[in-house]
Amino acid sequence: MLNINRFLFVFAAAKAETAAAAEGAEELTWPEIGEIIVSPFFKAAVTLLVMLILWKLINRGLKRYREKGAGNLLPSFIGGILKALVVIVGGIRIFNAFGLFTGLGSQLFMSSSLIVAVLGFIFQEGISNIIHGFLISLFQPFNIGDRVRITVDGLSITGYIDAISLRHTVIINILDSSRVIVPNSKMDTCVIENTYIESGASNSAFLDISVTYESDLEKAVELLRQTVQEHPSVAEERKRRGITDPVPVLVWDLEDSGILLRATVITKTVEENFVVCSDIRRTLVRRFKEEADLDMAYPHMHVVGLEGLGQADAEN
Repeated sequence: MLNINRFLFVFAAAKAETAAAAEGAEELTWPEIGEIIVSPFFKAAVTLLVMLILWKLINRGLKRYREKGAGNLLPSFIGGILKALVVIVGGIRIFNAFGLFTGLGSQLFMSSSLIVAVLGFIFQEGISNIIHGFLISLFQPFNIGDRVRITVDGLSITGYIDAISLRHTVIINILDSSRVIVPNSKMDTCVIENTYIESGASNSAFLDISVTYESDLEKAVELLRQTVQEHPSVAEERKRRGITDPVPVLVWDLEDSGILLRATVITKTVEENFVVCSDIRRTLVRRFKEEADLDMAYPHMHVVGLEGLGQADAEN
């Protein structure tokens, strides 16, 4: 019974507080509402809300643009610029709401020549990266997702373009999947090898095998040509490009241990080429074992003994 009375007392107190709050809200006058609207905290809150909305609109616009399948390098860079402008303009509006740019601060801020001189001295590298980033986005020597090989300060890097910002370009290194951060100023001036720059281009690589001098050379050449042509990925790419000529197989070199044969393997992408070359090598090893007159060459030593020599001479 006591617990019920306590519950009723707490409920009545809470109801009384709610009624008091509602009564207070009803007593709020229009001049008081106007004071709240023009207060610095209200202006800062509204500015933050607008910044958040603009930020989400920029992200949504970039997402829709990428879903259309269009190039995403320039939109990513422009999106970074718009986000930076949102932060800068929003920050200035918030500071102005609290009067931080009044008096001497306002004079310094409004002095464009002084601002340009100070920013130019402090952020000269950053401004250079922004300009070079804009040039990269405009001329697009690569796109997001492209496989590139670049040489920066004597260091060769091969990987996939992951992102570009106002300051730098991010590359995923194919060796260890690490993220390589390259400033846009260096990215714009370095040598770039892009295997994806043409959407309809193919990737080709050489495949070498060595056969012994005792093997049937013409049979080995034909077996290599047939194995390359019959691979599904190679056949599909040759059909797409309208290639009907047989795969060329060259006698590339006469080595100490055998005859080096070279064939060209054509696929759509470089990643696919790695897998196809591996499949062809596996098939060649199996096919060579099935043929009695074909042997793969490998370095080895053949010891020839002389008749009439004693055991001691043979050991020497």
